[in-house]
Parts: sequence; C-alpha cells; structure tokens
Amino acid sequence: MRLTEILYQDEDFTEVDLRGAQWEGITFQRCDFSGAALSRVSGKAISFEQCQFTSAEMYGSTYTASAFTTCRFEYTPFHGATFHGCRLTGSSFHHCRLVPISFLECDLTLTSFAGEKLSGTDLSGLRMREANLTGADLSGCDLRRTDLIGARTGGLILKQADLRGALVGADLWTGAKTAGVRIDTEQAMYFAGAHGLIVGAPTE
Repeated sequence: MRLTEILYQDEDFTEVDLRGAQWEGITFQRCDFSGAALSRVSGKAISFEQCQFTSAEMYGSTYTASAFTTCRFEYTPFHGATFHGCRLTGSSFHHCRLVPISFLECDLTLTSFAGEKLSGTDLSGLRMREANLTGADLSGCDLRRTDLIGARTGGLILKQADLRGALVGADLWTGAKTAGVRIDTEQAMYFAGAHGLIVGAPTE
C-alpha cells in the first residue's frame, strides 16, 4: 500500500502491509496500525499522535527526527529498530520485544517501559524525565549522562548498568536493584544519604 497524503486522521490501517515503505513529512493522528506490517520502514519527520500499534511488526525500521506522541505499543516487535532524534513523549510499551533497539539523541519524557526488558541497551544521554520504569529490566544498560529526574523506578533492575553522570532522583537509590551498578563519586554521596549514612573523614 502506497501512502500519498501528508495527513491521515482516524484512519484504520489494521493488518495493512506497509513493509519497506519510505515516508517523509507525514502526520498520523488517532490512527490504528494494529497488526500492520511496518518492518524495515524508513521514516523522516513523521508524526504519530495517539496512534495504536498493537501487534504491529516494526522490527528493522528506522525513524529520524520523528515523533510518537501518546502512542500505545502492545506485543509489538521492535528488534533491530533505530530511533534517531525522535520524541516519544507519553507513549507506552507493553509486552514488546525491544532488544536489540537503538535510541540516539531521543526524548523519552513520560514514556512508559514498565515491566519491559531493555537489558544491554545504550540509553546514554537520553532525556527520560518522569518516565515509568517500574519493574523494567535495564541491567547492563549504558545510562551515562541520562536524565532520569522524576522517573518512577520502583523495582527497576539496574544490575551492572553504568550510571556515571546520570541525573537521578533519591528514590532510585532506595527502590531500584542496583547491585554492581557503576556510579561516580557524587552519586555515591547521594546513595549514602538515601540510605541514612553520614559520610565524613575518620577524624571527624
């Protein structure tokens, strides 16, 4: 199926075959892509607003300077997908296959990955403010310089992750599983404070 318009509103694309499509400058508002074949799609400056992607095949796709705003992904395979300079504000992922996936210079503010597995993923330098990471598996992830202020981190698995230079709230140090996490000196002070420790020289 070839798309020829620049704006689609309330369209039903369920189970439509769009594999290998090359899109630029298209806006989709409240469209349903459930069960659609979207693998190996190349999208530039695409906007998805309040769209549904239940069981859509999105593996191997590449999106550049695009936006997925308040979209819902459920049972959606993303393995091999790349998002570069994209904004996913308010979108949610449920029971998706995400590994391996690439997020480069992306804004994941208010995005929900609750219970999802992203282990070993490079999430460095991303904006993930107020993201829902409850029960997610980010073990072994590169989170250097990532902005996690306000993120919900209860039950978050961070084993062997690299958090050096990341911006985090105090709740992370008490609610997440942090065994083997790599942190910097300043973060170590915050960790100690979050656990009620008082740090000082031996002579004090």
